Amino acid sequence: MADIGLAGLTNVVCQVGIAQQAVASALNHPESGAEVAAATKVWQQRCTLVLDQLARYPCARPHGGWSLLIDTHSMGLTPGEASQRLFTRAQVAATPMDGWRPSGSRYLRLVFANEPAERLTDLRARFDTALS
Repeated sequence: MADIGLAGLTNVVCQVGIAQQAVASALNHPESGAEVAAATKVWQQRCTLVLDQLARYPCARPHGGWSLLIDTHSMGLTPGEASQRLFTRAQVAATPMDGWRPSGSRYLRLVFANEPAERLTDLRARFDTALS
């Protein structure tokens, strides 16, 4: 099962070789700079909004990307417990990082890549509802 899990992880979470080559070609296209800059700006705005909303929570500030980690152990919860509460009580989907060793067992991953800013403006209230 560990091998199956690793194969699933590398094919679902990580980009396979052919996809990496396709992305490299797209990024090297002469007109890609503006699109990459626009996407990066949107992700930065969403990240800032999420961090502002969750200022009272123990978030690990990301240095790029489209997700962030929340240290649930410092709140007295396992990542699985926090994930379940957020989903059932506040309709927030977040992934427990239990399988990401060695420190993943402390964290919950919140992906904001595809969430419009309007859906993130009440994140604090939703977290408070679910985790209080």
